[in-house]
Amino acid sequence: MNSLTRYFADVGRIRAVGLSTNQWVEVVRHHDGDLDVRIRPGLLRRCTEEEVAAEIRTALIAAVADHRRQYQQLRIDYFGSSLGVEEFTPPQPSDSQEQTR
Repeated sequence: MNSLTRYFADVGRIRAVGLSTNQWVEVVRHHDGDLDVRIRPGLLRRCTEEEVAAEIRTALIAAVADHRRQYQQLRIDYFGSSLGVEEFTPPQPSDSQEQTR
């Protein structure tokens, strides 16, 4: 197995985890691309729909950031540079999302 084949295999094995702002929601991105969303029981019961959505959104963004960080580190490990990996900039909430907070 050459190093490029190992690199692609390692990229495919990345398992990323993201926690929401209040740590009520955890998102796990498995190596096969499947997502698990775990919500701590009872904690979101008193939240509005917008607050629940915000918790899920921040957990998803954290998982994407974790995946990007691991991918960037693999590029550095294999090629000595993260060239080709764009910086991950989390999206800013829109005005309508900001008003619900």
